[in-house]
Amino acid sequence: MIFLRRFTRGELRLNRIEALTDGVFAIIVTLLVLELRVPALGDVRSPRELADGLIAGLPTFVSWMLSFIILCKFWLNHHHVLAMARHANYALVWMNSIFLMLQSFVPFPTAMIGQYPQNPLAVSFFGVVMAVNTIFFVYLQAYIVRHLVRPELAHLQDPRLIRNSAIGPLSYLLGAALAWVNVVLAFAVYFITPLFFIVPPPLKEAPAAAESTADMIDRAA
Repeated sequence: MIFLRRFTRGELRLNRIEALTDGVFAIIVTLLVLELRVPALGDVRSPRELADGLIAGLPTFVSWMLSFIILCKFWLNHHHVLAMARHANYALVWMNSIFLMLQSFVPFPTAMIGQYPQNPLAVSFFGVVMAVNTIFFVYLQAYIVRHLVRPELAHLQDPRLIRNSAIGPLSYLLGAALAWVNVVLAFAVYFITPLFFIVPPPLKEAPAAAESTADMIDRAA
């Protein structure tokens, strides 16, 4: 369709996308920490009452830490993927904007599981949101690799990358399903899942070329 072809046009600078992305992520992680509140005390001198209040707020702290780790994982992998693109077109700009929109929604399910950690719907909803975010990131990554990847990096892409990336959304959906059985198991799955992509996957390359390829990506970043 002619309308869809319009999105493949344009050679936009990547630094504008990077600046917007960094700014949005900074705001999101700030919103997350705003959910951490000092307990209100009837007796301001009571250590016991303060300790009880801190213990009661532990689920909020856990939810903040979980989402912070996941968002940092997204930011790091997004930085890596964007560095592989030779330029941006209109499609990439809009896909990145939708990705940021989905990321900006993360504080809502985070606040829900912090306030209702024993509610299976709240815990399951968190997993579904993270699965959707991960699926869209994989789509963004696949678009760059197939249409915008820098020529000198094209032959270094692992053909199994997109298939292996399915581990993320499937794991989050597993956690969402487990929430209806045991919320503790669901939280365990949510904490383990980011570890699969805690650092970006390596490029497919010969050992001798590893340093030079890494330098190319660093220069692009």
